[in-house]
Amino acid sequence: MNDLIRINIDRITAYEKGAHEEKRTGQEIKEAFYQMATESRSYVNDLHAEVIRLGGAPVTQTTITGKLYLHWLNGKTNFDGETVSELLADCRRGEEAVKQLYQYALDSGELPRNIYQLVESQLWALERAQQRLTRAGEGTNDV
Repeated sequence: MNDLIRINIDRITAYEKGAHEEKRTGQEIKEAFYQMATESRSYVNDLHAEVIRLGGAPVTQTTITGKLYLHWLNGKTNFDGETVSELLADCRRGEEAVKQLYQYALDSGELPRNIYQLVESQLWALERAQQRLTRAGEGTNDV
């Protein structure tokens, strides 16, 4: 569960950055980014509560790969040639990776039933968020 917490902390950081700093996206995309960050906060809170309930100590930091991803994304989005469509495609690929990690946790067979249901519910929400991101990017006119 701590891995899922780390992934969501990475997601919060990336989407907040996109919502606040990305100059080329329209308001609809910025709102989608902000909503995705807010949802990840909720996922972190729910996962933290379960880790504590089980007597563990929840993590509070990002993954090293998340930090590397953010570093790469920072450099990539500063290139003049990157279009909004390409940025959104990168986000969708990132969301696919997150969903795969959630599915891996579900397939591990190690989760108690209530936690399995929580993780499954979050995976469904991640799928809906990815669809929202796709809809927000439809009709984007890249310059």
